[in-house]
Amino acid sequence: MKSSEEIMLLLELNGYDVTKYKLKKQLEYEDSGNLDLYRHKKFSDLLISHYGFSQSTDFLYQNPLTYKDTWPEEIKSIDQFYVTHPDINGEVTFKDFINDDSYNEVNKESILYDILDTYVEEYREASITRMENLKSMIILLPKKSKKYKKPSKGSFLFSIILFLILALLFKNPSLLLLGYAEQINGFLYDIPWYSALGVLTIYILGIYAIINNFVGRYIRDVRSEKNKHAEKTFDKWEQDMKDARLKQSGMLEDYVDLVIKKPRKSYFELTTLIYPEKLMDKFKNYVKMINRKYDWMTKYYSKVMKIMRIVLIVGVVLSVIFIMLGLSFIWGWLNVSV
Repeated sequence: MKSSEEIMLLLELNGYDVTKYKLKKQLEYEDSGNLDLYRHKKFSDLLISHYGFSQSTDFLYQNPLTYKDTWPEEIKSIDQFYVTHPDINGEVTFKDFINDDSYNEVNKESILYDILDTYVEEYREASITRMENLKSMIILLPKKSKKYKKPSKGSFLFSIILFLILALLFKNPSLLLLGYAEQINGFLYDIPWYSALGVLTIYILGIYAIINNFVGRYIRDVRSEKNKHAEKTFDKWEQDMKDARLKQSGMLEDYVDLVIKKPRKSYFELTTLIYPEKLMDKFKNYVKMINRKYDWMTKYYSKVMKIMRIVLIVGVVLSVIFIMLGLSFIWGWLNVSV
């Protein structure tokens, strides 16, 4: 058990709400294929289920509908999995059972439907709860926070205005409609270090504007996951999962019809059967991405804002110095040869 898990377990045992952490760990643990995880409401029970689950030896005893590409390469077909049923003596694979002539077609078909219905129902219940958990992970994100504010739009516009003024001094000073603009432009060609100062200032202001815009969009994107649009997105996802599970059930029914008539055709490639699980992984990765964004924002927010303030101050100071130097050259306060 990881140290962070031990700490959160102690917090839960002492009455603290660790729901958000529990949901994040459940999302992580689900990669093992353990469908028992969704049954547990407490973090302590979730830990027991996770660490008591032996993925390395239980692959062929798991629900085949949870198959993932990370499983061993030799696991390719549903007929490799072991099945148990009150009417079957011991444990046998799908393939062995399908080819067992001691069962008549009616009994064999009934047993196969029982086994596959169990898989389907177990996966259905688990996927519904997993979708609810994903939705909860978004809902638990704070929509607005006084602590995590977007960068000032005013400072963004101010940096853009300064950027444009300095850029026009280099490229087209006549557009500025300022009497001194063309004279300052002349100094840019006569004094190399003065020109370099102007270029440096422009770059710094441009960098600030880019960072300001990026951070603002970043925070907005994280916040937007709690709006009504996000709820509609989850409603669509839930319908997509329902449709995918229905299609999956139809494929399994066709499989039973086929193997009853032609037992030797028991091979059924798992990759064609697990679209709902691939869809679930897609949704999970999206929610993980949003939570990573939020965690990054909360961890580095103060540092990023501090850097932005420093960059803006440096840009403004250099702008003032650049303009004052130009005016000093014009007014004769400084020698142009300096």
